Amino acid sequence: MDPQLMIIGGGPSGSTMATHVNDIDSVIVEEHTAVGSPIQCTGLVHPRVVDMASASETILNTITGFKLFFPGGRVLEVSSNDPKALAIDRKQFDEILSDHAIENGSKLLVSHRFEGFKRVGNALKVHLSSSDGPRYMNTSLLVGADGYKSMVGKSAGLNACRETVRGIQTELDICLEEQDKVEVYIGNNIAPGFFAWVLPCGERTRVGLCVSRKYGTPNQYLTTFLKRRGLDKAKRVELNAGVIPIGPPKKTVTDNILLIGDAAAQVKPLSGGGLFLGMRSAKKAAKVAMNSIAEEDFSERSLSNYEGAWRSELGKEIERGILMRKVFTSMSDKKLDKIGEIMDRDDVKEILATGDIDYPSNLAAPLLKTVPSLIKFSPHVIGQLLRR
Repeated sequence: MDPQLMIIGGGPSGSTMATHVNDIDSVIVEEHTAVGSPIQCTGLVHPRVVDMASASETILNTITGFKLFFPGGRVLEVSSNDPKALAIDRKQFDEILSDHAIENGSKLLVSHRFEGFKRVGNALKVHLSSSDGPRYMNTSLLVGADGYKSMVGKSAGLNACRETVRGIQTELDICLEEQDKVEVYIGNNIAPGFFAWVLPCGERTRVGLCVSRKYGTPNQYLTTFLKRRGLDKAKRVELNAGVIPIGPPKKTVTDNILLIGDAAAQVKPLSGGGLFLGMRSAKKAAKVAMNSIAEEDFSERSLSNYEGAWRSELGKEIERGILMRKVFTSMSDKKLDKIGEIMDRDDVKEILATGDIDYPSNLAAPLLKTVPSLIKFSPHVIGQLLRR
């Protein structure tokens, strides 16, 4: 039987949407042999994300602060008494979300790849491929939850994201002595256009970085960084790489089709994290999907309710993040060191300790009020940021 709703991609966004549609015949199409692989995420989330997924068993470690390493060697250490982030088992996290979707009645079709679609009346004829050959299914509503290079979005003529960064992470068989702080390293010789991290996860440690696409592959940067951090001799248990989309396209819906998660670049521009934004947007997509199916209206006009809903809640934070990223990427190492010098104060650290990794732009106004001299580093862009 053909599904009313077809979701391409069995990651967190796709599974979350399927979990929140009720009394609808839905199928999730996953190109890999199982949900959760390959891993393309640091696995550091705010506690609210674990609560959203009802996945407390995935927690590996609790982070209460960070150490920010500037190019010249200055270290800004910020501590808090509250949990600020959780290191999670990302594969298990994805599996739990998939189980929720199946429990809610959705079917999971693994080892099938989306190849395209044709419009047939008011519905879509979707072409899938597998080792058994081609397969065709009809659906009224097609959802692209298929990552940054979304074939669904491309086939539908929806524009791609504005920018991408390339990331790489290795998991090391080593336990760091200090477990409650994540280390963050910035500098154009370390991770140009982004940052590097060292994340303690109990008995193991995740080390990774991203670089802007114009700087090529991140592999050599990771090798150099591991040596610099003194972790190059540690046993590598796992190695993962991926691409992060920055800046959503102008539209994430068209007739019979909508995009969620990385396919819609629903990602925090400063950190590259997409779980919170993608899962929140997926819930909104589920609500709109149920209404569209009930009313048998799959027009772009009907589905634009999803566009309005997710942009209304999350769009401002993303756009502010893009502006903050623009300021950051324009900085030379010399300017970054100067900022580190200016911010190395107890009152600034107290402000930073109140930060929320899902809403980083909330720190902009109090920081600029406390240290107004920061405005001089990019007065035009920071002015735009404050006006949003």
